[in-house]
Amino acid sequence: MLPHADEVAATFGLGTVHSVASVPGGLSNDLWRVDTDTGRYAVKVMRTNAGAPDFASNVEAAYAVEQAAFDAGVPCPEPVPVDGRCLAAVGPDLVRVHRWVEGRPVSPADWLEQAGALAARIHAVADHVEAPLDDRPRGADGWAALAGRPDVPTALAARLHRHAGDLAELEQRTAATGLHVTHAGTHGDLDPKNTLALGTILLALDWDAAGPRSMVREAVAVGLDWSTDVAGFARVLTAYAATGASVLVEPWVFGGWVAATTGWLAHQVTAPVDTPYGAALGAAEATLALDRLLRLRASLPEHLAVLADAR
Repeated sequence: MLPHADEVAATFGLGTVHSVASVPGGLSNDLWRVDTDTGRYAVKVMRTNAGAPDFASNVEAAYAVEQAAFDAGVPCPEPVPVDGRCLAAVGPDLVRVHRWVEGRPVSPADWLEQAGALAARIHAVADHVEAPLDDRPRGADGWAALAGRPDVPTALAARLHRHAGDLAELEQRTAATGLHVTHAGTHGDLDPKNTLALGTILLALDWDAAGPRSMVREAVAVGLDWSTDVAGFARVLTAYAATGASVLVEPWVFGGWVAATTGWLAHQVTAPVDTPYGAALGAAEATLALDRLLRLRASLPEHLAVLADAR
């Protein structure tokens, strides 16, 4: 049962609670469907890093991006703020609320064009600013040190040792430092798990990572997160570019996805997600991230050719 359900409803002005149901699937937070006499709501109880000093301010900054996108007509669930903020302390927890959407999970291969178009739509309504990129690759020594941690499963540690140089090469090839490029206040994590289908419309969910991002890097990240091969990547980026959005043919445009995916890999190795599966889930997520990074390293020339064709 959702702790303090009645207090959540009172805090956010949701009305009288009729029923509460847990919604499975979240890795970082707990999600509940709450029915009241005023409607149905998605209530998220923040868990991972919720006690960090800058957590609330970061989520509120992301909410400002989300609310602006919603106001501009980007398809996404309606946030339910309280006193102009998205977060409220209810009991010991930080909580936020959206109106419930009766959507369905997507099969990524069936929604590649819609994903590219959704990224472009978000970018089109966001404020743009020129800002520098500041990538910080770990390097081969950093990956070897990570592999050498005593708590890393043996098979994963062996693969990290074996591919430390490969990961460092991919990081270095896609890194950029001091390069000024166009950024926008955008979603930041627009992968399939953060979307729903509502009829023929693709909705963007979970904007907690929203903030300034290189637009071309996010477009490339969407292409990589939604596809399993170069042909799928081409479908996403062609749809993105068809809206008039800019696409650049440079290795550094892949650097945002590389940094995010290597960061996720390292996080799973050092601090597995706190779930009933514990370290086993962390190792599985790390292995998946490593596989994806190595596939991109092998196919980077083909992916660059896609960008040239999409322009």
